[in-house]
Amino acid sequence: MLYAYRDASTAPVPVKMVFGAVGPSSFYPEDWSNYGLDKNTEESKKAAAGLFGIMAGKTIDPSIFGTPQYDEQMKDISALLWVNKDSVPSLMVCGKHDKVQPFVASVRLEKALEKNKVPHDYIVFERSGHGLQNDDADMYTYYQKLTEYLNKYMPVKWRLLPTGQ
Repeated sequence: MLYAYRDASTAPVPVKMVFGAVGPSSFYPEDWSNYGLDKNTEESKKAAAGLFGIMAGKTIDPSIFGTPQYDEQMKDISALLWVNKDSVPSLMVCGKHDKVQPFVASVRLEKALEKNKVPHDYIVFERSGHGLQNDDADMYTYYQKLTEYLNKYMPVKWRLLPTGQ
């Protein structure tokens, strides 16, 4: 997601679309209730700063949560913060009961895609967690959508080789 939203316009290999399942797209403590980081306590803020700092490879000061400075600090790892009107079409899948990657964070990404009018599909697996294990019909839908996206945004131009080659 990061590469697709951040680098598509300058990538040496054209980026035509992005598809993903349960990938982390943003790091706002209030979204990470599955780790207890949503509590507005000093302990929770320090824990969030520690976890997100490790992910970002930076020291995060908990006092900057909720500020533009925080967004700037997290931009290197937060795909959400790179979404704009020129972002590539996106096919996203998430599990509503994900205990690893918070579902709420994926909702933020979907809203950003919607706000910027980026062509996208967002499929929620209502009974699944991070493994997307409990929604076979939705998985089938995802594969169908992925095929549609590949055919639309990355069509294969077949050519037959002459006999003997």
